[in-house]
Order: sequence, then C-alpha cells, then structure tokens
Amino acid sequence: MYRITQALSVGRFATPEKAAELRAGGVTHVLNVSDFPSEVAAGPDSFREVAWVPVRDLRRVSEGLADRVLDTLHRLAAEPDAHVYVHCVAGQRRAPTVVWLYLIACGYPPDFARDLIEARSPDAAPGHGRLSDPDLILHVQKHGLTHYLPLRRGEVIVPFG
Repeated sequence: MYRITQALSVGRFATPEKAAELRAGGVTHVLNVSDFPSEVAAGPDSFREVAWVPVRDLRRVSEGLADRVLDTLHRLAAEPDAHVYVHCVAGQRRAPTVVWLYLIACGYPPDFARDLIEARSPDAAPGHGRLSDPDLILHVQKHGLTHYLPLRRGEVIVPFG
C-alpha cells in the first residue's frame, strides 16, 4: 500500500490475505478499478464499503467512466475519517491514474499530482498515455469544479507525510 494523501492510497489487488494489512494501515474503504470482482468485503470487522468500478487497462478512460469512477471515489473519500485504498491488479497504471484524475478534479495541476503519486508509489504510472489525454484532463477539471469543490474534507488531498 502506498499512501498518497491523508485519505487516499493506491496499490495491488486487495486480497483476503492483504485485508488485515490494509485495515492496520487505517484503510476504511476500498475502490477496486480492476477487471475482476473484489475478493474483500465490507463488514463489521472489515471495511465500511467496498466498491467496484471496472476500468480497462491500456484503454482511454471515457468521460462517462471517469465521472462514474471519480464520483464513487469522491463519495467514499467524503465520509468522515475515510481512508480509501484504490487498487487494480498491479497498482501501476489504473489505480494511480484514477487517483491522479481525482486530484486534478480537486484542483491539483496535472504535473504536481503526477509527481506526488510517483514520489510515493515508485512503480506508478499515473496519467498513462493510453488511459488519458488532454481532453480527459479538461473534462475532469470541469467535473470536479462543478461537483466536488469546495471539498467537504480538505485533508483528502493533503499530501501524506
């Protein structure tokens, strides 16, 4: 698990074996953006919520899919004391790109958001060229301005550490 902000982390597929480590790291919510259904579940001794919005690897994220996955992430992250773990299979392209897009939607410049994620997750490729393009960046900036700002929980985008 790589902690990006006070409330957002990225990493590899969340397995039942990894669940205890995630909970020990403070994770309260899980967002699965892989092609496969989640192997972890919400429950009284587990996560508050586990959501799944499949994102195809190495295919440009459509505006509609971006809205859906970012709205889901925003809903999870807006809950009090939430710490959302965003994962795909390897934690290198899709999950970091979703977090990158969310930070952009919340007002971060794209290069700053990329540098922040890459500094904390060494194998990450946020904003991978096959997943995003300048039109998508513009779309999420407008979407975030309309739907997310001002943030209810400012710490969601405060860098960790």
